[in-house]
Amino acid sequence: MVSYLARRMSRPRVVAIVLALAAILVVSLLPTWRAEAATPAATPAATPAAAPAKAIPHPVPTLPPGQVLFLGRIAHPQLLTVADLAAKYPQHTQTVTFQSGAGPQTHTYTGPLLYDVLQAAKPAFRSDVKNDALRYAAVVHASDGYESVVSWGEIDPGFAGTEALLAVTQDGVSLAKEGPRLTAPGDTKGGRYVSGVTSVTLVRAGL
Repeated sequence: MVSYLARRMSRPRVVAIVLALAAILVVSLLPTWRAEAATPAATPAATPAAAPAKAIPHPVPTLPPGQVLFLGRIAHPQLLTVADLAAKYPQHTQTVTFQSGAGPQTHTYTGPLLYDVLQAAKPAFRSDVKNDALRYAAVVHASDGYESVVSWGEIDPGFAGTEALLAVTQDGVSLAKEGPRLTAPGDTKGGRYVSGVTSVTLVRAGL
């Protein structure tokens, strides 16, 4: 095209037309250049932060059968034997029925209320938090590693008032060798009837 124009027009006019065409081309490409300049350069993908490690719970000491360690959010941690549980606290007797893997079970238990034993250990409830006790629960640990949980609201007489025992006898037979048994009257299943209790830890579950 330029050679054709060169034959038909004077040189200055050809130069002017070529410059005009170049200007048109530049103007048409300008938006594309601006868009490319405005696009931020790709940055390497950030390495995802490592997930926080799960807290490792403190191991519960292994105790001989018949001894129970009370610890956690209490002022007076203590180690009690079945004989201590029978001698130091008011005794209650209850006959309960529950379902087990072997079928229905009915037994008569005698022992102190879990509530009474924990109250004597002075729970560290906060006076500046409304009903702070309702954020607490007792984790009951057995000699075979089995665990169950009872909330404070369940055993507090001011709330549900369930008479969960740390039974020292079952059907009149001492549990001094096996260790006390937690009872859960009102439970249909026997999963919370923890045998061979070795520790009770009071924990604060709420914020």
